[in-house]
Amino acid sequence: MKKYRTFEQTETAQARAVRFAENVLEDSDLADELESLTPEEYADRKGIVITNQGEMKVANGNGDPRTKTELLDEIDDLQSQLDAINDIFNPPSDDDDDDYDADDDDGAA
Repeated sequence: MKKYRTFEQTETAQARAVRFAENVLEDSDLADELESLTPEEYADRKGIVITNQGEMKVANGNGDPRTKTELLDEIDDLQSQLDAINDIFNPPSDDDDDDYDADDDDGAA
């Protein structure tokens, strides 16, 4: 599924990906590779369609030029990053009771 982002969102996502590769993954080669890409190349790599090349932004009234949709998209992206970081520091346990295991089913109700 393609993601639709503005040019600025794509630049921001690319910068976040570089920082994530450096700081969390500790992979300087990947960070350098991501940083060397143009925003258009990064978008192609990530399946992003840049929607506003050349368009003017309209302020939303609070001094922030991003639209509500852009802000919600950014929140979703940040939440995904937080979830990934949480999974790194708190890997799912094999003892989770949420998973159904047929071997544990003793027929008792």
